Amino acid sequence: MRTHYAGSLRGGDAGSTITVCGWVAARRDHGGVVFLDLRDASGILQIVIDPATPAGADSSRIRSEFVLQVTGVVRPRPGGTLNVDLPTGEVEIAAESVVILNESEPPPFPLNDRADGVDESLRLRHRYLDLRRGAMQRNLRLRAGVNRSVRAVMDAQNFVEVETPMLIASTPEGARDFVVPSRLHPGEFYALPQSPQLFKQLLMVGGLDRYYQVARCLRDEDLRADRQFEFMQLDVEMSFADAQDVMDVVALAVDAAVVGATGVSIGDIPSITWQDSMERFG
Repeated sequence: MRTHYAGSLRGGDAGSTITVCGWVAARRDHGGVVFLDLRDASGILQIVIDPATPAGADSSRIRSEFVLQVTGVVRPRPGGTLNVDLPTGEVEIAAESVVILNESEPPPFPLNDRADGVDESLRLRHRYLDLRRGAMQRNLRLRAGVNRSVRAVMDAQNFVEVETPMLIASTPEGARDFVVPSRLHPGEFYALPQSPQLFKQLLMVGGLDRYYQVARCLRDEDLRADRQFEFMQLDVEMSFADAQDVMDVVALAVDAAVVGATGVSIGDIPSITWQDSMERFG
């Protein structure tokens, strides 16, 4: 359906005929010519539609958040109209074909970073719209980058990623379990894991030596600022390891997470004794 991502086009693409797909982030009418900001996961690209051409047949219908497929020629923007705030700001698409893939009602809040001031309950009721915003897209990509970086470091240290079961027997220790009733065995229940503790110990007994996973944990606790029903953690287990071995691996994982988030290594992490920490920080 498309040949390029909207955010990938640059001045060197001028003269190319391309097809892009995305959502209308903004519409402007200037002297009979329609300008659209077309948004996809990669960025925003300006589309120019002449209503007198076949591409402009439906241009009067197009509104914010319509989904379009646009084919046209990449051309440099006229002098004085470059947008230095956009990576694609030196080019635009002269539309030759515009296909409306889906229409949209006016969104209940602006789908840009100004929506940060919108009531969160409204954003959550329309989460599929909230996720279109650049801030939300950046958060998801940041999280993915951190996980990818941490996994690479753990793999390089000969850890094996193992996905442990999500339906387990209830464990009375610790927080309260979330329980899942069994359809085939009325009156009996599974529990959702508070952590993979038992499974990772079984893996060590089984001789795996080094295990990790980005584990989903679920605990039926009262919600507080530092307590959620569901959270993710980097879960690790090692055989024949002492405290320094564990500290070394944790330091590598923390540095990898920072690199994944910022692109910058924090280097060696200083360590202090328990006695020093109590004297300095209580």
